[in-house]
Amino acid sequence: MKLEKFKEINNKKIGILIFTVCCILLITGVYLYSSFAIYEQNQNFNVINGTVKDPGDLYFAFYVDDIISKNMPSKDSGYILDTEKSNCTKGAIPILNETDWSIKVQNLTETHTKCTLYFTKPRSIVDEIIAKLDTSGSCPIVSSDGTVNVTGSEITNGYVCSAPDDYGTSYYFRGNVTDNYVKFGDYYWRILRINGDGTIRIIYDGTSAHANDEASVDRTIGESKFNEEIMNEEMFISPVGVGYMHGDKYRENTNDSVIKTYVDNWFQTNIESRGLSNYLSDELFCNDRTLIEGDGESAFDESYYRWNYGPWSSDNINYPILTCQDKADAFTVNESEKTNGKLTYPIGLITADEVILAGAYENSDMTDGTIQKHYLYTGCLYWTMSAYYSTATGGTLRVVSGGGRISESTNPSVVVTQSNYVKPVINLKSDALKVGSGTADDPYMLSIE
Repeated sequence: MKLEKFKEINNKKIGILIFTVCCILLITGVYLYSSFAIYEQNQNFNVINGTVKDPGDLYFAFYVDDIISKNMPSKDSGYILDTEKSNCTKGAIPILNETDWSIKVQNLTETHTKCTLYFTKPRSIVDEIIAKLDTSGSCPIVSSDGTVNVTGSEITNGYVCSAPDDYGTSYYFRGNVTDNYVKFGDYYWRILRINGDGTIRIIYDGTSAHANDEASVDRTIGESKFNEEIMNEEMFISPVGVGYMHGDKYRENTNDSVIKTYVDNWFQTNIESRGLSNYLSDELFCNDRTLIEGDGESAFDESYYRWNYGPWSSDNINYPILTCQDKADAFTVNESEKTNGKLTYPIGLITADEVILAGAYENSDMTDGTIQKHYLYTGCLYWTMSAYYSTATGGTLRVVSGGGRISESTNPSVVVTQSNYVKPVINLKSDALKVGSGTADDPYMLSIE
């Protein structure tokens, strides 16, 4: 009996011992798994600048957006290897061959090498521009009503600033910026702003890259009248001459203006016929024809016998705004709740508000020869699409002077029948630009160029 009792005790001890060993093995296995199981053995790899005796002892661990993954992302997923974070043990260097989508290891000289590979999607050019938003306080202050107080704002340097537009928050370039160059359709453009929906608003700037202080006719597509002389017998003072489109009545968008026809023809020849329209977005162009009312100012100026529009006011110069006040003035190809759908092609002109936000300002002497150090300077007087006032012969619009200033109240001599230079504006889709850094030597471009 004593012997049987002894055997029973030993059996229990053996069971406990076996259980303990199993637990130790399990814990060890979990530890080893956490340390090594995330690494996948790869026996088919390239060795660059090194030799190893046992090519079957190389292990990879994959992280996609910082989350562990069993496999590396596929070639068409949009991910790239983050070379700064990715690393290998023992001095080896991982390299992604984008042609055959394989990992090649440089400086591999030892076995038992582990490589931790981080994959991420590259930040878009739009995201890169938005990330440049100035936080130093140099940008103009935005009021609660969306107007921007540009009074006293510095423009010697270049900034990315923000203000609301009809689509959300817009990020605009201001001042002496040198990183907003775009090459599209063999032409150079400058980015005005990222629209609130993420699309890219650009303005024509020539067949070559021009410096901000360079005067050149090449920075325009030529000259055009804004409109012919238009008489309205019922009103005598005609508001239709300042319309990008016009009709017999105020804000009746029936007929194309002279400048719209000119811009459309250029677009058809240089953009549409070359199959580049697919890269464009249908964004609004504001031909602001809001009549001034209240605040001590009358929409009808009896002294000069004319109708004054919103951009006529000094408030427009000191407090520009990127939203369009009336659907009839908001031109697009396709109609929406906010836009009129009257355009033939997705192309238009810059507004006075955009010019002011870019760095131009009012000055009583437009011919003093002082060059404004902002990227919209051309040395040429060119049109905006912001109405100024209407007269019996058609009226005037705001223009950008040869010195780079917005035309102002004491020198509004640019009538719609006068030929001035033209700088068209288009909008690229948010993902259209793929490469480049935005400088004159390395402009943003489509991947196909």
